[in-house]
Amino acid sequence: MTSLHKNQVKFNSNLTISHTGGRLSSDSGLVLVQEVMNTFDFSHVAKQWLHIKDKRVYFTHDNLAILEQLIMQLIAGYSADSSANLLRQDPVFQAVLGKKELASQSSISRFLDRFTEENMDQLQALNQSLIDKARLIRNDTELIIDVDSTHSDTFGRQEQTDYNAHY
Repeated sequence: MTSLHKNQVKFNSNLTISHTGGRLSSDSGLVLVQEVMNTFDFSHVAKQWLHIKDKRVYFTHDNLAILEQLIMQLIAGYSADSSANLLRQDPVFQAVLGKKELASQSSISRFLDRFTEENMDQLQALNQSLIDKARLIRNDTELIIDVDSTHSDTFGRQEQTDYNAHY
């Protein structure tokens, strides 16, 4: 079948994106998310910034793999970690994450239990690093704050509702 638009993704040469129908998934947008993560070299940047104390001796999924799976689940709208058990067999999740077997709900719960306040600060630094990379890719050197005098009605007794920066 001829496709009007077909793209090859960089993170996995076996995947192509087309609009020809066939086997469909409601989570196929994650292919594009993974392409963005690959562009930002997310795995390398995350290893650089995030250091989780892990006393496990035997494990199938390292912390970075679980973090990437959790991020993909959240982006796809699966906010509960219990969704992991359903998604373990999902072919899109397996292809995007490059694994035949994904982390279970209990693995994700244990991963979250290993998080400390220091790790939260590291996540903030990781986030800032990704923002900086995006600014460099887009060549954004200036920040524009658009403040106008548009009146917005407020309700209740909110502080400074009479303030208008224009005047």
